[in-house]
Amino acid sequence: MKLLLLGSGGREYTFAWKISQSPIVDEIIVAPGNDGFKRLDKVKLVSIDLSNAKQITALAQEYNVSLVVVGPEQPLVDGIVDALEANKIKVFGPSKLAAKAEGSKAFAKDFMIKNNIPTAKHASFDSYQAACKYIETYNVDKGVVIKASQLAAGKGVVVTHDKTEALDTLYDFMENPKCTINSKVVVIEDKLEGKEVSAFAICDGKTFIPFGYACDYKRVYDNDEGPNTGGMGTFTPTNWPSEECKKMINERVFQAFMDGMKELKTPFKGVLFAGLMINDDTPKVIEFNARFGDPEAQVLLPLLDVDIVPALLASADGDLSKVQVKFKNQVAVHVVMTSGGYPSVYGEAMNLGNRIYYGQVSDTEDKILIFSGVKLDESGSGDLVNSGGRVLGVTALADTQEEAKNLAYDEIKKIKFHGAHWRLDIGK
Repeated sequence: MKLLLLGSGGREYTFAWKISQSPIVDEIIVAPGNDGFKRLDKVKLVSIDLSNAKQITALAQEYNVSLVVVGPEQPLVDGIVDALEANKIKVFGPSKLAAKAEGSKAFAKDFMIKNNIPTAKHASFDSYQAACKYIETYNVDKGVVIKASQLAAGKGVVVTHDKTEALDTLYDFMENPKCTINSKVVVIEDKLEGKEVSAFAICDGKTFIPFGYACDYKRVYDNDEGPNTGGMGTFTPTNWPSEECKKMINERVFQAFMDGMKELKTPFKGVLFAGLMINDDTPKVIEFNARFGDPEAQVLLPLLDVDIVPALLASADGDLSKVQVKFKNQVAVHVVMTSGGYPSVYGEAMNLGNRIYYGQVSDTEDKILIFSGVKLDESGSGDLVNSGGRVLGVTALADTQEEAKNLAYDEIKKIKFHGAHWRLDIGK
């Protein structure tokens, strides 16, 4: 069978790497991918505009694919699943209405309140003046979270205890033409206390299969300093959350979400990603996402000890009852290397186009080199150069977190390009 995989980053690279191991898959059409994907077996790259549903539909029909797997959030929020299913093309991912759980933070918060899903108190504003007035009366000393309601590539959230920074954030998100985030609606909510974790489930519209937990590092510099990013690294926690907490997450978060979506007549299929804060073994939802996380996929998929394709097909068919997932009894750590200037929230130029030296690094059972933002050098040399903010990453698997962390950093140190940046505290 043939699959069409939409996307171009590290998440999609890891998907392609995992799918390529399936004995039932002959070819993976990746659109658009990046030149680093050419290292993978069974992969064929096709240039495409991910905002063009007709082009994607035509591509799926041309190659007669058995399944389309949607990696990034924007096509989901734009309704690519609806367009494909209207043409009788099987697709892994939620409908446009179901993906609104990620596409609109304001919708998601209201949905959580209505369905008794534990979350922080909040208020939504479509007026900059009203939002500023609210902050003026807010007890910022306890912490406040300001979110752009729309998609913002992981950069649309600011947590602060400073009223001036909170007001500046509102200006940036709602009024500042120089800011790359421009949101008509913001959500202002209480800061949750505790330890953060990302929880995942594969869903079929009625029920779900838990798909693991990961802890990521969002800020660009060590010790969680600097601007928010799409993710600088991640690891899989061991012996946490507790079994009792996981049971609560399954019942009060995942199943409550599935039931609420079904009641809205928008059954959710695909991957549900719940960002959680856990305090005293009690979870509260920070936000929902309608796809695998990036870089969380880079640790969860390598740990999966079975073929992923049957689960993807079963989810798309709306029946996971005969599917099982099994994970390796190991820990995974992923470290991201970025271009200089990332995350470039105000549109500053990043240091791109630099040759990447990675010849000493090769994939093994316990480590994987994952390309996110690369392309072939235009000189025709065949070398890869960095073409985006998050350039590449290394995932390492081991029996302990310490071993996995050390293995990942040993490989990262072998990779070089001008302006490269990475955090030194992933997995510590």
